[in-house]
Amino acid sequence: MIAKVSKTIGSSDLTIETGKLARLADGSVTVRSGESMILVAAVSATSVKEGQDFFPLTVDYREKAAAVGKFPGGYFKREGRPTEKETLTSRMTDRPLRPLFPKGYFYDTQVISVLLSADGENDPDILSINGASAALCVSDIPFAGPIGAVRVGRVDGQLVVNPTHTQRQLSDLDLVYVGNENDVVMIEGSADELAEEEFIKALEFAQGFVREIIAMQKELTATAGKPKRNAELLTVRDD
Repeated sequence: MIAKVSKTIGSSDLTIETGKLARLADGSVTVRSGESMILVAAVSATSVKEGQDFFPLTVDYREKAAAVGKFPGGYFKREGRPTEKETLTSRMTDRPLRPLFPKGYFYDTQVISVLLSADGENDPDILSINGASAALCVSDIPFAGPIGAVRVGRVDGQLVVNPTHTQRQLSDLDLVYVGNENDVVMIEGSADELAEEEFIKALEFAQGFVREIIAMQKELTATAGKPKRNAELLTVRDD
């Protein structure tokens, strides 16, 4: 079933769509902001490997040269190893997701993000986090989401949500905020001598937009989400 939700977040429309691509995955979505677009697919095994005693979660983000209309040529005719940007985005997507799986869920799980289109202004790392949450929510994989992610900048003293690359060059704040409806799940960033009260304002500013993104994911899940599977959890007995 194809379903789509869209909302204006900051200066760009954020659109999340499911049911068109990667339909054999347990859950998949495309997320678009401006002309940047990313595909995120989530899959999880239905049985636990014998002797498995940890949660094997793999979160991988990849950028292909074709996303900007280029193809490797000359001496290097293939995509190379993951860049620093790809590695950091994979980690930034992984961190807020990992603690939201049930305790004792040891089923092999993969969340794969692929950049389909890049406009050079809207950073796809925020799309990867939101897409991973949305893909898990519409899937049948147990997940205590959704979560929402935004980047907050400050240009000329004014807070800006999801600033473009051009705006970020003028910003004295670079904050990535990930939260659920009421609380912060992860923050990461840097600033140029930002006062504590201004930092708190930035967190509150981000939380308002996070709630809007979570509402989008809930609407999408209500329309096209699958019933969650009953997975046997491996836990240690209290006695």
